[in-house]
Amino acid sequence: MVTETAWVTVTVGSDAAFSAKKFYTTKGRKRPISSSAAPVLDAVPTPVETKAPAAVPTVETVPQPSVDINPGTNNPAPVDPGTAAPPAPVTPPTPAGGAPGGGRGRGLAFNEGKLLSRFLGSGSKITWVYNWAQTDDSNSGVEFVPMCWSDGKGFPATWAANAQKMIDAGSKYLFSFNEPDNDGQANMTPEHAAQAHINLMNPFAGKAQIGTPSITNSGQPDEGVRWLQRWFDACNGKCAADFVNIHIYGFDTNTFLQHLINVHNQFKKPLWVTEFAFGGSDEEVNRQLGVVIDQIENNSTFSFVHRWSYFMAAEGMMVRGNSMSKYGQTFAYGS
Repeated sequence: MVTETAWVTVTVGSDAAFSAKKFYTTKGRKRPISSSAAPVLDAVPTPVETKAPAAVPTVETVPQPSVDINPGTNNPAPVDPGTAAPPAPVTPPTPAGGAPGGGRGRGLAFNEGKLLSRFLGSGSKITWVYNWAQTDDSNSGVEFVPMCWSDGKGFPATWAANAQKMIDAGSKYLFSFNEPDNDGQANMTPEHAAQAHINLMNPFAGKAQIGTPSITNSGQPDEGVRWLQRWFDACNGKCAADFVNIHIYGFDTNTFLQHLINVHNQFKKPLWVTEFAFGGSDEEVNRQLGVVIDQIENNSTFSFVHRWSYFMAAEGMMVRGNSMSKYGQTFAYGS
């Protein structure tokens, strides 16, 4: 596992578009090569640009780290959270088949099930897990969410049987494709992904709640929110989708929270954030994570965020040898 960090300046305006470029790259996310083969590792995409509406939530933004983690680059200026009043609480729609999006809860993204036990002790806030795969190898005893991942490389051949097996074992939610807007992951056009989702995911409507394909927070024309809007357009109301699934990297806390609002305002569905991470030392990440935990779980503005998982329960990230990193401890047990 390798983390590379490079700093950029992020400027947020109350009534103008802001440009937020990814200030670090996390390498090591699982990228399956087939439904049965061992996973390989791949890089996380680089977000480029996102447009924010006028309303920005008032939160105490943790300034970005002042240390120069990557020599030869400039450190960012702290982002001013401003003094505007928080936006009015948003009431998400309730999809058919149960509570919207499955309730608010922290989850674990993992590759190695043996690492999870330390996150699941007395007082743990973890309620679900996933491994980018179709079946559960965590032995965790908590709810597992299977993922179809792609409509190629053998995944469709095993999906129907595996999804039903996991539903029979207690899974209540299903993930569709993994970052089809990223050519290093599922790599699908919105139109192709819409038809594939109808073929592979729709048969489970009514048996489980179903997420959209997960998207990056890239602002490129064919990526991120723009990709997902094209997907919804191509679906033309025919795709089973109870919640929107997103990934977020490279944002300060204030921009992170605003991005949640932007996505919900656009699609009007409950939100799952199944990959996200902040940059800096363990202490710096821990402070930033503390801010977003408080806002998502205690500020009714973010009641549309139903489940979320930090990237990821792995050695060198949320795990440090025989214990958890400081921010791993906060995510699993912090209030």
